[in-house]
Amino acid sequence: MSMKQKKIFLFAAPVVVVLAALLIFNPFGSRKSNSPQKALTLLDEADSVTFWVTGDAMMHMPQYSAAKDSETGIAQFDSCYTYLRPILNTADVRLVNFETTLAGEPYSGYPKFSAPREYADALVRAGFNFFVFANNHACDRGAKGIEGNLDYADSVKIWHTGVFRNPAERMANYPFILEVKGWKIAILNCTYATNKIAAPQPYMVNYIDTMQMANDFQKAKSENVDAIIVSIHWGEEYQPKPNSNQKAIADFLWRNGADVIVGSHPHVVQPMEVVTPIGCMSNRLVMWSMGNFISNQKDPLTDAGLLVGFTLKKTRYSRPEVSNIRFIPFYRYKCDRKPGYFLMPGMMTEKNLDKYIPGKEDQEDFASVMVDSRKKLNTSDKIREVEY
Repeated sequence: MSMKQKKIFLFAAPVVVVLAALLIFNPFGSRKSNSPQKALTLLDEADSVTFWVTGDAMMHMPQYSAAKDSETGIAQFDSCYTYLRPILNTADVRLVNFETTLAGEPYSGYPKFSAPREYADALVRAGFNFFVFANNHACDRGAKGIEGNLDYADSVKIWHTGVFRNPAERMANYPFILEVKGWKIAILNCTYATNKIAAPQPYMVNYIDTMQMANDFQKAKSENVDAIIVSIHWGEEYQPKPNSNQKAIADFLWRNGADVIVGSHPHVVQPMEVVTPIGCMSNRLVMWSMGNFISNQKDPLTDAGLLVGFTLKKTRYSRPEVSNIRFIPFYRYKCDRKPGYFLMPGMMTEKNLDKYIPGKEDQEDFASVMVDSRKKLNTSDKIREVEY
């Protein structure tokens, strides 16, 4: 969507004339007559919404076994997120790709995931308040899995989107309109496929279908939203860079009005970029892949993940500015201590490495993860690593 930039041309004239011109043509207040108008002017800094977003939350059976209490038989996952919990709770919106189902027993990992409720509870207690469900494992356990995810999210009153009980529910609730701090933000969520398992009737999963997505964008705009965020499951597994298909889809999303693209599925970190698409007057942000949030995958660099933070600020024009872009690289540390898996933020861990990750081999793996993630992310002076 193109933006119309207001321009005020002040010519030499008596002060009264200049003031009158400003009142007529500049309803937002006076500005210095000898200073060119900036292309994008931010409003009050308090008029903003903050985000933390991350990648794939998966539960393989070794995670379940490690977290299971031998006395109660209940898996306790909370300690996995001890070091991220204080970080997550600093933002208004905390989004994760929930890449399993809550279909009940028998619990299972790959290839058809089903986790206990305690797995989701731990993510919510860690701070996540938005689950996106459209991914290639959404249909793993059929109707029971889809219904389980939706019932759970509704019961704990967290935001969610991407899968639906029927077409009427999708029509009524999609695009998801997030209303927070006076903002209306459309959240779109879709996946490239569901592993050749179709959603059983009448359930629906959002796919990457440009005709349908164009309609979804138009519906979002008809709601007069302040911003549009797309959480998308795409790309090739284990590849360090986005492929041509991802780039073509991103171009489509920019043209249709996306402000931020949140990418998942490759299970490894891919670069993050700040872009200014043709016809746009403000920055846009794409995270090609944030890697895994948590899993038991063993392929190289699948133990790397990201928390990406950003702020949406309103401007005097029709689109917001994406600002304060920051990231925290973290490492999935496996050890014998319950619950067996810990997510270790980069800078915090480096300050006391021997305490947090004893053992030379694990320390070397942690260091290689940090080097790889930082190389992919330190690509712009608008993106910075933070500790918190």
